[in-house]
Amino acid sequence: MEHMTAEQFQTLVNENENTNGEQVLRNKVSSARGRAFESLLMRGCNYYRQRGTAIINKVNEPYIVTKKTTGNKFSGRFTGRAEPDFKGVLYGGRAIAFEAKSTQKSRIQRNAVTDTQMEWLREQKDFGAVTFVAVNIQDKFYSVPFDVWDDMKNIYGKKFLMPEDIAGYEVKYDGAVRFLEYEDGTRVEGV
Repeated sequence: MEHMTAEQFQTLVNENENTNGEQVLRNKVSSARGRAFESLLMRGCNYYRQRGTAIINKVNEPYIVTKKTTGNKFSGRFTGRAEPDFKGVLYGGRAIAFEAKSTQKSRIQRNAVTDTQMEWLREQKDFGAVTFVAVNIQDKFYSVPFDVWDDMKNIYGKKFLMPEDIAGYEVKYDGAVRFLEYEDGTRVEGV
């Protein structure tokens, strides 16, 4: 992570004067971490495309521009509900959809996936898609089956997961997160 000067920090705080400065900084760091994780997942998408395994793309949230400003910036608003972060098709025609969540903490909370995102993944699963939550906890990567994520309270007795809970879902990493291949050599169910 880049170090921020006191002036940069104060500018950040001033830009968000109705928000606690430390919270703004945490949110920016968290957002950057999420983007970095998605970048590693996109490398995985490219890996599978090159091998003829799947065509999977990052889904952008639908929005419209409401006002253009200077410096290539704009204001906008969302126009629809957020879909899963990644959607595509596996070789043979089966759909795939997954959400990506990352944390530097020692656990990932179930509510990291919003109710709207949960609803989308349930719908996709009900229609036969391969669904899971791609998770990055600290420096490890996992593909947690959606059924496990959805029912974690009954399965694990809690609404969060720690690396030891999901060790069997750890996926390969070689500069790309190979989210369809578990470390033990098996593949995500349905692939």
